[in-house]
Amino acid sequence: MRIVTIRDVARSAGVSISTVSRVLNNRPDVDGKTREKVQSVIKKLHYTQNPNARNLKQRSVDFIAVIVRGRFNFFLTHIAELILEYGKGGPFQFLLEFIEEGADEFETARRLYTERRLIGVIFLGSNPIGHAIEIERLSMPCVFATVEVERIPGASSVSVDNRACARRAADLLFDLGHRHIAFIGYQSHIMDSIGRRYAGVMDAHFARGLVFDEALFAYSDFSLKRAYAATSELLSRNRKFTAVFAISDTVALGAIKALHNAGLLIPEDISVVGFDGIELAQYCLPPLTTIRQPSDLIAQKSVELMRRAIETGDSEQILVGAELLPGGSVKRIGPPIPQTMSTT
Repeated sequence: MRIVTIRDVARSAGVSISTVSRVLNNRPDVDGKTREKVQSVIKKLHYTQNPNARNLKQRSVDFIAVIVRGRFNFFLTHIAELILEYGKGGPFQFLLEFIEEGADEFETARRLYTERRLIGVIFLGSNPIGHAIEIERLSMPCVFATVEVERIPGASSVSVDNRACARRAADLLFDLGHRHIAFIGYQSHIMDSIGRRYAGVMDAHFARGLVFDEALFAYSDFSLKRAYAATSELLSRNRKFTAVFAISDTVALGAIKALHNAGLLIPEDISVVGFDGIELAQYCLPPLTTIRQPSDLIAQKSVELMRRAIETGDSEQILVGAELLPGGSVKRIGPPIPQTMSTT
């Protein structure tokens, strides 16, 4: 049987989740008529508060979970820290939870709901594509940060245009004369953030009448260790490439280490482009050329979208701008590869 949530009560009573929360906690700032209406709906729906939440020392605190996919993704960790900062002083307490890249974030959200008085979730690095039913069954506001979300009831999102940004990075390499570009990351048939980045790189190939050489794909997650191993394995194939597109700056740093250990110089022998714009990437030698996402703005908008969803039930999808951050990790090797067709 489906669990009746505080969101169900709010929807049926025609009030905000925070109003229901104040009634449940006997707050004085709710007028009598509204209080009676909410209490009537609570009785009608047989809503019961989570017993674990009731036993918390801080009974009056409502929690918003921040679930981060991947323990080694410096960019997502940074955004999570910023979200906690922007959430300070507000009416809700933010709960940070890290999961492995292959873990089920929606199962994690359900578990946290049973353990804490959870009224919303911010997902970082999640994959909402194909999970509309699971998201709706959570029955609480969800915000997806760093990945675009199609219209799903109760789900908001804030991200850059991952596909367009990845194409911009690949276009830079083609404009510098690079024809053989390796892709280090993962190919996703699902259009999550990485799937969109892969598609963007393919768009850049298509626009120049080129076909991506699948032998120049090397699988990596977001860890330095796996990126290093992926690049080493790529080099062992003895396939020609003059540039690397990495799905993140962390992956780019792991790739640069592997290239250096193989006796290759950056950018004299191989050009490297990353994605994210983490601070660490600007302190490597040479500084990394990358797509810089506005982490501060993404964190700020994530908190704003969550508060709005809790108060009004509204959801929204926001695209924010990104910039191509020049560095010393790329060089020109010839005339630009001309575009032969448009992908627009």
